[in-house]
Amino acid sequence: MVKKSVLFGAMMTACLPFAPTPAQAQCRLCAASPVTHSLSDTVVRNNEIPLQIEITANLDFSRMALLGRNGGEVSIDPVSGARQISGSITSLGGMALHGEGRLTGEPGRNVRVTLPARIQLSAANGSTAELEKLETNLPAMARLDQTGRLVFAFGGKLRVRGDASGQFRGRIAITADYE
Repeated sequence: MVKKSVLFGAMMTACLPFAPTPAQAQCRLCAASPVTHSLSDTVVRNNEIPLQIEITANLDFSRMALLGRNGGEVSIDPVSGARQISGSITSLGGMALHGEGRLTGEPGRNVRVTLPARIQLSAANGSTAELEKLETNLPAMARLDQTGRLVFAFGGKLRVRGDASGQFRGRIAITADYE
């Protein structure tokens, strides 16, 4: 049986400063006794440490303004944290940040972190924007260190229509599984 942890991590996209708060979700798929997984025939141990996710920094695209009705895109690279703007958008200053998270679990175990393909963001005035192409800086085969920790960053692309305005907010469902 695969142990899974899901976090609906807070994510900010524009204008509003937000202090991250730790959030954790423990596995609800864990067995109470040893169980044989039908696909791999491996035994899950009673004492296996469940994965936990803590978001230590929220994804923040900072402050921007639309210059025309064409809209545009803003990308944040998960490795460097660099922001790229294209289309009819300009920066109004402030610091854009990639998101950061920390996994804790069983030392030395391989893990897989999955992000959704697309998130719809909304503002209080009813405007919407799309966050897409979410990715992490993790390699294909990520592994918890000898203390059972793994720190990762995530970024993506914000797509804004020309008639949108406001402070966009949304939540990213980040899933982590033992391999």
